[in-house]
Amino acid sequence: MTDLQLHTRKAVGSEASAHLVLVHGSLDDGSSFRRVSDALPAYQLSWYDRRGWGKAAELGIGSVTDHVDDLTALLPPEPVILVGHSFGGTIALSVAQARPERVHAVIAYEPPLPWLPWWPDVAPWEQVVFGAGLSAEDAAEAMMRAVLGDAMWERLPARIRERRRAEGEALIAEMKSVRDIGPTFDPTTLVPLIYTCAGSESLPHHKLVSERLAELAPRGRFHEVVGATHSAHVTHPKSFAELIDSVAGAVRST
Repeated sequence: MTDLQLHTRKAVGSEASAHLVLVHGSLDDGSSFRRVSDALPAYQLSWYDRRGWGKAAELGIGSVTDHVDDLTALLPPEPVILVGHSFGGTIALSVAQARPERVHAVIAYEPPLPWLPWWPDVAPWEQVVFGAGLSAEDAAEAMMRAVLGDAMWERLPARIRERRRAEGEALIAEMKSVRDIGPTFDPTTLVPLIYTCAGSESLPHHKLVSERLAELAPRGRFHEVVGATHSAHVTHPKSFAELIDSVAGAVRST
């Protein structure tokens, strides 16, 4: 059981094309998929704020294992397509291995997988967060600036910037957890259809790891979102939605 709340939006029309469950990354919450959701009216959609983030901040900070357990408990009875961004992608892939009968497919956008050989010993954003001796709040801001760029960070409303800074402890815990716990799934034994994705303008190791993961998964595919960096679900919602729609079509044809 979990205290987290799964929010569900019914599809427009009498029949849903598929049930999608959206899993957000670090320094984020479920609301960031809003524009992607708006572009997919024919789908039943579910989303939630993971523990430590958004409206679930009061539930405390969780490890990778905690987040996998949370998502497993939240899964609806019917099989779904899991859509995970960043750390959410790692969670989705782990759940797909643990409960393959509940998952038609996984779309994992740039999941952090530091146990794979193509991940750097110290990735650039790990250096940002851990390398300068910053406080948790300053580390969160530094990470947001690295992901979004200074100009976009400074255009965010003050309340959003304050919220992101307050999430520094959760960010640090998740980045440490995914490295310390080690492999949470074996890509060579994943049963569902796996789509790994990266932006054409993303960091090289994010693209490389996503490409190699698709090669390792028995039913793996790789998709590049042209013009996007790490936050494609926010900056390129139409392209992100089109990717989801194509994966759902592949699920229907199998």
